[in-house]
Amino acid sequence: MELANPNHPDQSGHTSIGLHLALLQLFFTLTSTVYVIFLPKFAAQVGIRPQAVIVILMLDQVIFALMDWLMGYLADRWALVIGRLSRIVAVITALSCVAFLLLPLVAPMGSEALFLALTVLWSASSSALRAPPLALLGKYASRASVPWLASLSMFGIGVAGALAPYLTVTLRETDPQLPFALASIALRIVTLGLGWAERSLAGAPPQTEPASQP
Repeated sequence: MELANPNHPDQSGHTSIGLHLALLQLFFTLTSTVYVIFLPKFAAQVGIRPQAVIVILMLDQVIFALMDWLMGYLADRWALVIGRLSRIVAVITALSCVAFLLLPLVAPMGSEALFLALTVLWSASSSALRAPPLALLGKYASRASVPWLASLSMFGIGVAGALAPYLTVTLRETDPQLPFALASIALRIVTLGLGWAERSLAGAPPQTEPASQP
């Protein structure tokens, strides 16, 4: 008869954490989708040529790539103190949500410089939601549970991708302030729960590798 392993991780707790990370990635990706849907309209309002929209989107991806590297590097240092990583991510995400909320308000004012500045600020600060959650898994989660947690996190991205065509058709003619506000509020609420996920992962006993039999 196989004896219970007292060090075996709480699978239900890990599943809850994985679902929370899935929601985090879901709302983050949906936020990016809403941004892409309305970017051509915003660009026209501030006097940016339609041909330049693709340049802005490419610039966003460059910023994402650079900030992903930087946030991944910093996340290792922040995670040395339990709870510190989630607090810093919450503050950076608050800044990201403010910049995101201001985009549909600033665009009708016609200020190209202010609009582009907010776009860059949003792109840079929203990267706090990409690498740090994965850093939490790498630092605190047991080796056996990492694939399951990572797959749940990626599931959120997949669901957002499936919803993207529907949102593109549904939101194209709506007032952008409502979807921008709803996306920001939802993302902010989910981000506040990252502290619970970090403390739960850090408090769970690590899973030990079974000893080899002689």
